[in-house]
Amino acid sequence: MLRAKRSAWAVQRAVVFALLLRELKTRLGGRWLGVFWLLLEPLAYLLLQVLMFSTMHAAVSPSIEYPVFLITGMLPFLIFRSLMFRLMDGIDANRGLFGYRQVKPIDTLVSRGLLEIGLQSIVYLIALATLGWFGYHWWPAEPLELIAVSIVLITMGASLGLLFAVLTNDVPQLRAFVRITSFPLYLLSGVILSVHALPPELQKWLLWNPVLHLVELSRHSFFPQYPLLAGINLGYPLGITVVVLALALSLYRVRRDRLIAA
Repeated sequence: MLRAKRSAWAVQRAVVFALLLRELKTRLGGRWLGVFWLLLEPLAYLLLQVLMFSTMHAAVSPSIEYPVFLITGMLPFLIFRSLMFRLMDGIDANRGLFGYRQVKPIDTLVSRGLLEIGLQSIVYLIALATLGWFGYHWWPAEPLELIAVSIVLITMGASLGLLFAVLTNDVPQLRAFVRITSFPLYLLSGVILSVHALPPELQKWLLWNPVLHLVELSRHSFFPQYPLLAGINLGYPLGITVVVLALALSLYRVRRDRLIAA
């Protein structure tokens, strides 16, 4: 009896699932014990940052505890950055699989993105639960706002990751530049220091940074009393995300054959 021919969507779904399992196995180092390291590493990094910058709590609103201020800003940024980095390296890391007709470059990025979102979400929940364990405020007062901000943030990180994955195929040196510039972006996105502590002249220029808008809105979803700078909104980063996503998808479509042949 002949088997029914699978649709293109069914084939792609099966490929993405297989790639996701392969990526998970690679990240775990072939052992389930690796899952603890995957989760422990970012959590240890968060703890170190909280301890290092705890002396800066005076720069935050008195009604907001500094550990919560830091984590509600740092976790969204880390999700954004990790998505961008992991997708940027995704095509090059899986190039050997493109010999299989069913595997497309975009499939490797989708599988990487889904895995990264899942892992970072678990880290996010563990970090928030830990805050609650120690008696800090940990549940968002505006969960719908947090969901909207998270969707835009994840889409922006994935869009930039796709864009850089295509560009670095022709210019590999761009990877180092992207990684280096992520540190100034970290400092300029209000992650460790409240933008309210900065001079008004500098605040005006920082508003051009869409990640700053998302970090501030993330905090606002936990603390409605957290004062937002005039000009902070979701529309601006959403518009930037749509433009970057359209550019990334268009560039991928034009260069997809070159990505496979490279």
